[in-house]
Amino acid sequence: MEKINSYPAIILLTVLFVSCSDFFDITPTDRIADSGVWDSPQSIELYVNDVYQSINGPLYVWSSRASRDNIGGAPAMFDNFMTGDMWYNAGNLYTYSQWGKASSLGALLRWEDSYTNIRKVNNAIEGLNGSTALPQDKKERYLGDMHFWRAMLYFELFRFYGKVPLIDKPQNRFEEDIFLARDNEIEVVNFIIADFEKAAAYLPKDIPNAELGRATKGAAVGMLSTAYLYFAGVMPEIIGESQAREYYKKAYETADILINGDLKGKYDLFGKNAADKVSSYHSLFLEANEYNVEVIFDIQYMVDGIDYTSATGRRQHDLMGVSHPGSYGQNTDGSYGGWGRNTPTQNIVDVFRMADGSAFDWNNPQHAAHPFENREPRFYADILYDGVAWRGTNLYTAPTYFIKQVNSTTGEERWVEQNNSAMKRGTNSYTMTGYYIKKHIDPSKRGGTPNRYAPFEGAGQNLIVLRYAEVLLTYAEAKNEYLSAPDESIYNALNEVRNRGGLPGITGLNKDALREQIRTERHVELCFENKRYFDIMRWRKGPEIIGKDVYGIDVAWSLVNNVPVAKYTPILLTKKTFEAPKNYLMPIPDAVTGRNPNLLPNNPDW
Repeated sequence: MEKINSYPAIILLTVLFVSCSDFFDITPTDRIADSGVWDSPQSIELYVNDVYQSINGPLYVWSSRASRDNIGGAPAMFDNFMTGDMWYNAGNLYTYSQWGKASSLGALLRWEDSYTNIRKVNNAIEGLNGSTALPQDKKERYLGDMHFWRAMLYFELFRFYGKVPLIDKPQNRFEEDIFLARDNEIEVVNFIIADFEKAAAYLPKDIPNAELGRATKGAAVGMLSTAYLYFAGVMPEIIGESQAREYYKKAYETADILINGDLKGKYDLFGKNAADKVSSYHSLFLEANEYNVEVIFDIQYMVDGIDYTSATGRRQHDLMGVSHPGSYGQNTDGSYGGWGRNTPTQNIVDVFRMADGSAFDWNNPQHAAHPFENREPRFYADILYDGVAWRGTNLYTAPTYFIKQVNSTTGEERWVEQNNSAMKRGTNSYTMTGYYIKKHIDPSKRGGTPNRYAPFEGAGQNLIVLRYAEVLLTYAEAKNEYLSAPDESIYNALNEVRNRGGLPGITGLNKDALREQIRTERHVELCFENKRYFDIMRWRKGPEIIGKDVYGIDVAWSLVNNVPVAKYTPILLTKKTFEAPKNYLMPIPDAVTGRNPNLLPNNPDW
């Protein structure tokens, strides 16, 4: 499908916007001077489109703000990948010592971005409700957009900060009510639920191609099920186990609307019947297949061919540039390779199962000698490893490797050792872990440009926020947690995802064993999609997972009986720490509490 840029660049009229210099308080400190905006269908459409374009916070970019917020793609990072890019302040990330520091710019930007956009949304809701410029159905559609985004923004705030001030109307900096205290967790949760429900009531099931990238009823319903699942994990500390358990029921009942209910058949697993599981699954995330049947909601990026150096719109700069391998092996791209900085850990590599569904095990001699053989298809779709075929050659992460040379005169063959200097530690292109990310990376696109700062090919690739596979896994997990014993519908949902991923179905497990299978499936299926961090938080598994040591792989090639043989050795890369309960929430930033002490006391142990 041809990609349509449905969010045109917007001229920033002074009647619409005020300076961001006032955004260090809990809310923007001035009301939009919006006289006339809500009297014209054209200006209303521009305003709504701008809200979509301005939702550019940390969850909705790959990592393009890393140099500003000090944490970049951290929610995807903790036990899934590491980075060699010190713009990310990586040392602090891996020890978890500075990630949520109250004085850090990262803690501030998440807060600031969310409330900046909540201000825009509140102005829109008030303006739309009072406008007579639109027919009722159009007005409700835009109200659905705004309630969806307000729910999304407060959901993000809740997951990072817990209790936050609930602001549902435009505010004036000259009024005292801008210095609000934090509302409690129950109030915040109920507010998020109510906004998602309003969005689901207003938004359409289907949208025309010209509106691709906009929210739909499916997006609102799907995100509500995601929210219920999160609440079920974190709210027992607030309201007790028995009450919080009802959120699991709400989670699977809401997810079931997309599976068996009113939205049944609207979404499905992409390529579920494909013969080539590897290429089909990998192509799910590429620009050529945007808006496919599995995508429920995504963040739209600019269309190829548009001037990416423009200040308008989003750029997918960092995906191909930061993650794509640099110069390697017999690579002929030269400087057109990427930086190769975001690299999967051995921890995530070991989670991918064998082709028969059994666990990978370093204590198994066959597994240890050939760790990249006979793995499940998603391993080959998501991970680039030593010796893998890539872009017309072989990618090696070992310091040396062998290639076969043939004497053109005698026909004699011999193995010649190659110095893989591009993989030397400390170079720009080096993988810290011995692996590269393949998921999201398009091998038909160049990974960089000669100066590496100009626009990259593939810069228009959308970021998927919610897809049908996650809805199936939400249903399976929530229902397994709610029921006393698994039923067939749980296995059906889980096995749909497993089968599409090339694994056999499972059945006959008890509740605890099935819980672990579902969690492993989420880890594999949703890796590198900004899901893992929030799963760890709601499972309350910070010390066991985020606090776990991080490993990579050391690969050493040698000739044995004139045949190249690799030896694989897992190596410790860094030790990490996680303080519970402190690290389950970020602190309210110092810059914010300094302006509004009513937000204190801060989160536990901050």
